[in-house]
Amino acid sequence: MRKLLTGVSDNITTHIDKILLWKKSFIDNTDQDVILLAFNATEEDINTLEKHNIQYQTVSNDSSETVNNSRLMPVSSFIREQQNKYDVILYTDVFDVAFIRDPFKDLDLVNYDVFVAGEGVTHNEEPWNTDVMQKCFSNRVPEMQTKEIFCSGVIAGKPKELANFIDDMWLMLLKSEKGHDIADQAALNLVVNDSKDVRLKRMYLSDNWCIHLAVGGPTDFFEAWGFRNAIQKRYGFIPYWSDYAIIHQFNRTPPIHKSLKQMFKL
Repeated sequence: MRKLLTGVSDNITTHIDKILLWKKSFIDNTDQDVILLAFNATEEDINTLEKHNIQYQTVSNDSSETVNNSRLMPVSSFIREQQNKYDVILYTDVFDVAFIRDPFKDLDLVNYDVFVAGEGVTHNEEPWNTDVMQKCFSNRVPEMQTKEIFCSGVIAGKPKELANFIDDMWLMLLKSEKGHDIADQAALNLVVNDSKDVRLKRMYLSDNWCIHLAVGGPTDFFEAWGFRNAIQKRYGFIPYWSDYAIIHQFNRTPPIHKSLKQMFKL
């Protein structure tokens, strides 16, 4: 089975150390392909990618939207182009994602086509997501309050179905009240909430696929904002980062970032 990791990055030269961790941790665990989508790359950025032997494809932003919002259509187009090359594609954030085992082994590709990663808390338990939803889709806030948050930073699927899912995110984004410069996650959560597709798999903390450290701990607000209690009440356990294939938002926890760099000799 042919598998691909992809993600969008700008400011490549500045963040090359994090891009290298993203790439190396994936290849060491899967021996599969990685293609970085280089967003508004400068000549220096291209030289940096080539120096470090990172396969890339350039994409540009011709809108006033932020990278988080404007990346959706270039990503969808790129993924659609890969239909005859790859069987499954993992699309993630780049600067704060690493892998400590093969992330594809947790995916049931017989029964499901698209996979989204839960954060472990609901909208009414997490102020940032509630704020984004309020500013971008205020009419949807009441129905989303008790729904678990899914993260736009980690999505996987078969190429055609994954591209269609990202298209749906973009169409939802177009309905946004434009109150926040990062609305892609709110759009994703509405698409997931509204979906009747039985082949969309919601991956939870109990699946041990992906942990989002901003809410999954250990961070200062894991305790202060009540995430520990919320997760323990919902799942009956406190997640530990090394139990997961995908570590997202490691930059929120410097000791874990350091451990990952040591693990992959970076």
